[in-house]
Amino acid sequence: MKEKTSGLFNALLAGDRTDCLGKDLTVIENPRTDGPVNFPLKSDTTLSVIVTEGSMECIADMTVHRINVPGMLIILPSQIVESISFGSGFKGYCLIMSSSFMANLPMGNKIPLLANVRQNGFFPLEEQSLEAIKEYVRMVQAALRAPNNYKYEILTHLTVAYYYGLGTYIHNAADRDIRTTGYDRIANDFITLVRDNCHRHRDMDFYAGSLCLSAKHVSLAVKKVTGDSAMKWIERYTVLNAKSLLKTTTLTVSEISDRLGFPTPSDFGKYFRRFTGLSPRAFRDL
Repeated sequence: MKEKTSGLFNALLAGDRTDCLGKDLTVIENPRTDGPVNFPLKSDTTLSVIVTEGSMECIADMTVHRINVPGMLIILPSQIVESISFGSGFKGYCLIMSSSFMANLPMGNKIPLLANVRQNGFFPLEEQSLEAIKEYVRMVQAALRAPNNYKYEILTHLTVAYYYGLGTYIHNAADRDIRTTGYDRIANDFITLVRDNCHRHRDMDFYAGSLCLSAKHVSLAVKKVTGDSAMKWIERYTVLNAKSLLKTTTLTVSEISDRLGFPTPSDFGKYFRRFTGLSPRAFRDL
């Protein structure tokens, strides 16, 4: 296997106690980073960090989350993580769920929930919501620690209930907190498209066409909302994807060039060097 994504968060994090159901579900109590990790990374698992005390910092998809209030940070498999660190007084939990476990949850339409998670990342929690999530974690820990032949089924149903409750909270929080303008929506939709498609498309015509707007209008909205040009966002995500593949897979430079849609490895090398000052091989060897 050339991909090394499935165990990245498990390798990165340790804690006071770890309980797991094979590779499907892991709960880490009072997590901390453990040993060197090659950043940036993209895992195929969903990571949830419940912050009950203290502080932490995480950079995901170029968004910096500096957290010192109770709440929940969620990182989806499609997102690229550049760093995670925990303050000395941090207390809380990490939940790591495999893609297969998430895919097999018997839930209805997950798309609106995932869209809100991807857009916001961190959700401050009021005391009642925080206690409900902590109770879910305690029930999961108890199920994992007790001898039972139906652990998978128990954890599946617990998690479905948890996500339905979380989904209601997140949608309500979004309704309370997000007041978007037309330019905000265009910029958010553009960046989402770039994150999902920059390995295939690095031209403004594709993104403008996908948004049914002119390239000039999209560029204006992105510049006004983010302060950076649309092309700069495309370049950033392309380089970030390249860095993640170089650091967290054993794909060759040629294979990474193909995956990112460059005509030749030489073109990929020139592009990467232009933005990092290093060749792909030199960056991998850092």
